[in-house]
Amino acid sequence: MAAFKPKIYIKDESFDPIYRTVNKQFLFKSRVMPGLLLALGFIILGTQVVYPLVYFKTQDEISAPVASSVLGIASGFSDFEFTELETQNNVDAQENDVPKYSYITIPKLKIEKALVETNAPTLSPDTALGHYKGSSVPGEVGNAFIYGHSVLPWFYNPKNYKTIFSTLDRLETGDEFTIDYKDKTLKYRVEGLEILPTEKINPLAEYKPKYLNESTVTLMTCWPAGTKAKRLIVKAVLIGD
Repeated sequence: MAAFKPKIYIKDESFDPIYRTVNKQFLFKSRVMPGLLLALGFIILGTQVVYPLVYFKTQDEISAPVASSVLGIASGFSDFEFTELETQNNVDAQENDVPKYSYITIPKLKIEKALVETNAPTLSPDTALGHYKGSSVPGEVGNAFIYGHSVLPWFYNPKNYKTIFSTLDRLETGDEFTIDYKDKTLKYRVEGLEILPTEKINPLAEYKPKYLNESTVTLMTCWPAGTKAKRLIVKAVLIGD
């Protein structure tokens, strides 16, 4: 009697996506693609969030590519102009013997001798605060209108003109600041804050009657800080030089 010999089954793995030695399509979907997507996610996170975050906290000037990052746009660093002022910016200002810059110091906000460009030619004050053309100059009877950028307060840097007015809302009635203009240091006291829709902003308006012969200043920025929905204005009056 012949010895019993068991049959040996040999599995054909050529079409089995699990047991085949190398299945390129399965390998790409299960290993390569997730790895690529993960790497892409880290690249986007690094270039659009982490690097801009470090940059914003350590640099006084912000480059255009960083300002255009996802974090830059979300925080308010993207390019912006106060376009609501545009239609009114057609007044011929007196420019004889007018210094190009004045300097504003707001101790409470740690702003020290920030540049204010007199009769600013741009409504995007990226390298200096803007003094609105046609409004009074500091120390004159009438109202000087000064505008500047703001971003989310967490990124506030008093030396960066993209962020310089981010904490303007912290000023309160009675707070004081100074403006150096024509070799004089003019001291102003805050009289109030107001939030207005953009269409209500009039940079040439006076908030003190002319017959009082007072010199006032209006400081303006976007509100809430980091957005462009409304405008925050701070009103102050000259109390001495």
